Amino acid sequence: MSRLVIGLGFREQATAQSIAEVLAGAVEQAAMPEAATVLAVVEDKAGHPGLRAAVTASRYPIKIVAVNAMRDADTDVATRSEHVIKQRGVGSVCEATALAAAGPNARLIVTRMVSADHTATAAAAVTEDSTS
Repeated sequence: MSRLVIGLGFREQATAQSIAEVLAGAVEQAAMPEAATVLAVVEDKAGHPGLRAAVTASRYPIKIVAVNAMRDADTDVATRSEHVIKQRGVGSVCEATALAAAGPNARLIVTRMVSADHTATAAAAVTEDSTS
């Protein structure tokens, strides 16, 4: 069975609405309604109020990703933001977080999407869970 991982990245001023906007967009663009879906966020953002509200509304489980795991996944991201590299050490927080949470055989299927207010981002990675 396929597992869809939506990686989220956001600024401190992001609202639940901004996070929910990019989450919905990534899920829609991934077009995998039968896949088990999980959200992923880097550990230092896990307590953000807007994130917690968006997660509660979405009803998807959330996986917390260590900063080092996010950085290890950076080699496979598609987006390279110089600003994000300086701030977080990766080209795209949402892409790296999705890939890190999805595991070593993951592939990115939705590259970074940005909310209308530019405070939240989302990307999607997919992995096939072994059934044997």
